[in-house]
Amino acid sequence: MNKVKVIPVWDMSNDEWLEARKGGIGGSDAGTIVGVNKYKSAYALWGEKTNIVPTEFSGNDATDWGHDLERPVAINYARAHNKAVVEWPVILQSLEEGREFMFANLDFLIVEPSDEFPAGKVQTWRFATPPPNVLGILEVKTTGIASPGNAFAWANNGIPDSYRLQGYHYGVVAGFQKTPVVVFAALVAGQGLQVREMEWNQNIADNLIIAEAEFWDQVTSLVAPPTDGSEATEAAQRQRYPRHEEGKVVSAEADLLALIEEFEIAKEAADVADSKRKALRAQIVELVGDAESAKYNDKVLLTYRAGKEVESLDSDRIKKEAPEIWEQYKKVRPGARTLRIAK
Repeated sequence: MNKVKVIPVWDMSNDEWLEARKGGIGGSDAGTIVGVNKYKSAYALWGEKTNIVPTEFSGNDATDWGHDLERPVAINYARAHNKAVVEWPVILQSLEEGREFMFANLDFLIVEPSDEFPAGKVQTWRFATPPPNVLGILEVKTTGIASPGNAFAWANNGIPDSYRLQGYHYGVVAGFQKTPVVVFAALVAGQGLQVREMEWNQNIADNLIIAEAEFWDQVTSLVAPPTDGSEATEAAQRQRYPRHEEGKVVSAEADLLALIEEFEIAKEAADVADSKRKALRAQIVELVGDAESAKYNDKVLLTYRAGKEVESLDSDRIKKEAPEIWEQYKKVRPGARTLRIAK
């Protein structure tokens, strides 16, 4: 096993657990740093790690179900594949030189079967040293349980890119074997348990270490990573710069002038494309009319259905006829900033 600091978490609250792993990079951050996580950008993650952007996400149905199903999925895997599986509820912090920012919170370990750890069972090991005879890391995933998920990414023996990089991160931190063994057991809706053993590529592992080190340098130096066009980055910027400072002016230099010019060209092209899209949509709607769907050779090409009726309050009427109720229950939100290029 690599040099690590073992932080027991079995008596920690969820807030304490989050705080314990806050001072570094976890396995779930790896895909974001490399740019393969469609839900979060490196810029947004940097904002959270530096506390410059407040962390808003605290979980949802998908993450709750994923947490609740971890052990049942591990039990199914152990029984179906006759493996000895151990839950080791700790956080590992790398003590390898230059990797002290790397943390790992492993779901389970696969160990050599024994009287203490029989094959086909899941046991819990609450000690500051790892259980004996570790064979590999078992990472449990669920998809399609409370949301559409990414079942397609598990097809043809595949592993979603973000999870694969998470596996590399865990293998680098823990290092139970010279060539780490990482196994994924994914409960995929409509497909059952999908088991994948990750093929280890040391070049990928080395490049991930470099990418994470560069990102952590950006965190500690408070220098933001490059922005991208993702919704996650845009949301993080709205949080970072929610209001303007009255009277403050930025003196534009060559880089800003070039960006404004490029932005205008891109906006004009997007406006033309959007205008064409709307014209084509209007033609499609006219041909579909009040039909629910359109088919060709019994294959559904499109649907055109009404959503559920939406109930809302008539705020203007409430303000006029019951101003005291309006004042009691109104919620004031700061106005959103709008970027307008001067003509």
